[in-house]
Amino acid sequence: MKMLSLSAIGKDRTGIVSSISEILFKLGCNIEDSTMTLLSGQFAVILLLACPKNSDVSKIKRSLNSSMKKLGLSYSITEVDKPKTNKKNFGDYIIAVYGTDRVGIVYNVSKFLADKKINITDVQTKISGKKDKVYIMLLEVNVPKTVNMDNFKHNLKHLAQELNVEIFVNQADSQKI
Repeated sequence: MKMLSLSAIGKDRTGIVSSISEILFKLGCNIEDSTMTLLSGQFAVILLLACPKNSDVSKIKRSLNSSMKKLGLSYSITEVDKPKTNKKNFGDYIIAVYGTDRVGIVYNVSKFLADKKINITDVQTKISGKKDKVYIMLLEVNVPKTVNMDNFKHNLKHLAQELNVEIFVNQADSQKI
């Protein structure tokens, strides 16, 4: 398999996901991982594709070109290596941050995690509420097994106090529902 990363962004409209996935289906490419979201009227797509080994990346680009133009999307495709993560050395956690919006929350939390060698695998942020607006940030992280979780949570509590936010840490449940 040849692994490709496809990212696209443009004004939201009906049919974006259908149009892109149809072309990829016809080319024999499988969407292995994705994130797609609406950001202030802009639809953003990031896909990890597994395409047949003999796939021609320039042919894939040509096949996507006219559809992307019709959809008003700018895009890029990059060949990537298949990720090789050793899950046995990590525990998956969800970190939730809630508080009054202010500059620096993402930086301070992500810096704290990076300093602890904790890898962020997904981040979502938004401001919720009409009257009393609340800043919400959800992070999925891989915590090395060598990290003492009691110390980590204690230090995170201090960071929450400094930022005047609430921070919650929960182990992600790998059990299927």
